[in-house]
Amino acid sequence: MNAVSVREMLHLERAWFAQGSDASALMEQAGWGIACSIQKFFPQPGLLVLFLGKGHNAGDALCAAKHLRSWGWRLEIDAVFPEMEWATLTRQQFRALEAVPETPRKAQEPVVIVDALLGIGARGDLREPILGAVRRLRERRLHQASPVVALDLPTGLDADTGNPGDDTVVADYTFLIGAPKNGLLAAQAVNCVGRLEAIDLGKVPAEVGNPQRRLIVPASFPASLPLRPHDFHKGNAGRVSVVAGSVGMEGASLLCATAALRAGAGLVTLWVKQEILGAVLARATPELMVRGYQNWAEIVIEKADALVVGPGLGPMDETEFQLMSALLTSSQTPSVVDADALNAIALFHGHHCLREHHVITPHPGEFLRLAPNSAACSREEACDHFTQCHPSILLLKGARTLVQQRGGPLYHNSTGHAGMATAGMGDVLSGVIAGLLAQGILPVTAACAGSWICGRAAELAVVRKFSSAHALLATDLFDCIGSAILEWQTS
Repeated sequence: MNAVSVREMLHLERAWFAQGSDASALMEQAGWGIACSIQKFFPQPGLLVLFLGKGHNAGDALCAAKHLRSWGWRLEIDAVFPEMEWATLTRQQFRALEAVPETPRKAQEPVVIVDALLGIGARGDLREPILGAVRRLRERRLHQASPVVALDLPTGLDADTGNPGDDTVVADYTFLIGAPKNGLLAAQAVNCVGRLEAIDLGKVPAEVGNPQRRLIVPASFPASLPLRPHDFHKGNAGRVSVVAGSVGMEGASLLCATAALRAGAGLVTLWVKQEILGAVLARATPELMVRGYQNWAEIVIEKADALVVGPGLGPMDETEFQLMSALLTSSQTPSVVDADALNAIALFHGHHCLREHHVITPHPGEFLRLAPNSAACSREEACDHFTQCHPSILLLKGARTLVQQRGGPLYHNSTGHAGMATAGMGDVLSGVIAGLLAQGILPVTAACAGSWICGRAAELAVVRKFSSAHALLATDLFDCIGSAILEWQTS
């Protein structure tokens, strides 16, 4: 899904109407998508607090509220303009909403705030009465810890540059309508935008927008995880070899290898140092094959369809690094290079061992060691410069994970939340990507799908446990990876 400028989006809308598209029908479509997405993230009906402007952005919100009220949600409306100033379609949606009866108040109910104050056409500093509404909204989010859903754009954020103002709405979710606006993908906007959810109107041509800046959504990678034929067997699902773990970091190896199984790999072999073999065997899931090694030369990967090297390996000396480098450079096996493998590459200036079939998955600290000059660049610029110099696929972790390979677009992941800032998440990600690679998925697609699936699994884990993101553990993702994969297949 390509990013678009405000000008491109407004031009598209005018073209739709010139071709006979009905504005009311588009609002109904957007409202239905918004309602379904709110129900997706908040399956327990509660109180929906609508902060409304007077344009079609507010009409979309009212249309969504009409559906949500029929599904058991209660409503509270903070309209900053009198109804007589609203757009005609917005007034019509309000009349339709009034006809839907409201359910009684519950003893305990979640509260979700919707920012529908301004659309993408707004420009300049916020003024009253919008400014006062934004401050009320921000206060409510802060003191009641109520999540905020912004429709198309958080009020006060520049849709083209992503630059926030002093009073910009801080959204936990932004439901973009039609296509992602350039500003939503900017690094400086991430804390105002939060989780990006696409409300696809099915009307944006693939060639519209910037093909070098794309949002990762399942529809952008059609048939990347097809349904399996009935006579499918474990050999068809691929073999993964994982080289990971050291004393005190046995968990990293187990998280990675187990995640590869959960992602659909048919057979997973975990290679661990001999001194931790007993500890790993005692904790390993029965489906894993675990092998010990004294020397890298003992590791056998000839039958592997995918390889992971690095999680929890610990510091390497130069001899160990040279053996690891030989393993990586002598094989055409699609590989994920992570964690301590990346630290060793940085320490011994071993960037030459990176190949086009490798996916490297650094967090910001590891990336800074790999590319010290990146400290002076934005994340986007740093990705572009690194991939120009090295052939491997770069997956740069962060609040908006980025994926890029030389000459290709910069992909921005849309899923996940701050609860993923905890130990082991990177190990799970590496395993999931390897599991996808083993099934024959192209490395760039596997990196994009893996980041999306892990982020979505983290979201599902919190929802299903009726829990806070603060309490999330990496192991919580295991029971939700399958559901995330199903969404990827069917969205």
